[in-house]
Amino acid sequence: MTKEGVSEAVATALADLEHAFDAAVTAINAESDHNVAYSGATELVETLRRLFEASADQRARSAARIFDQERMSLAGLADRIGVSKARAAQLIKTAKDADQRVGEDGG
Repeated sequence: MTKEGVSEAVATALADLEHAFDAAVTAINAESDHNVAYSGATELVETLRRLFEASADQRARSAARIFDQERMSLAGLADRIGVSKARAAQLIKTAKDADQRVGEDGG
């Protein structure tokens, strides 16, 4: 059963992500060298931090797609996605900043 509004493809990909996380934790816990386990756990945290930042940018881009494609006001976007007007404006700015970073990085 998927969450409302989430496609089966996205739900499957997210389940795969959770399984990968569980596999990483299992591998870290199975590591006999406590120093190597700590290094693995540190790398897990850094990887999750990068993924969190990238997913926040993706969420902002998705909000910006709604805003642009449906040509709505910030108040309309805020209502649609269930946030304040100020938060909607932040999401639009985050999306623009993320797109600018991608352009500067050449990707």
